[in-house]
Amino acid sequence: MISTVLASIMLASANPAVDALTENALQVDTGTLTYIVFFEADGTYTTSVGSGGTWEINEDGEFCVSSAVGDANCQPLMDGMSVGDSWEGENAAGEPVTFTLVARD
Repeated sequence: MISTVLASIMLASANPAVDALTENALQVDTGTLTYIVFFEADGTYTTSVGSGGTWEINEDGEFCVSSAVGDANCQPLMDGMSVGDSWEGENAAGEPVTFTLVARD
């Protein structure tokens, strides 16, 4: 288990898209709720609404999050992301959301 986590973190550290996410923050807009996610280089994340969990890169190269309450979701990584870039995706419930890379305060 520990070696899997370490391998995931090592893979992530060589990925420019992961660097963009850990150096900045991700705004998630569900249509009814907007919150910010802060990804850390150690494989953890917290949100502006008080939740958190872990993240990793799976064997397919997707960025995956697992919340402390058991929700999980994977999304493809976007190459060349910079602050202000937005894209559509789905949350763990399969609902459409808009992701926007924002500067970390």
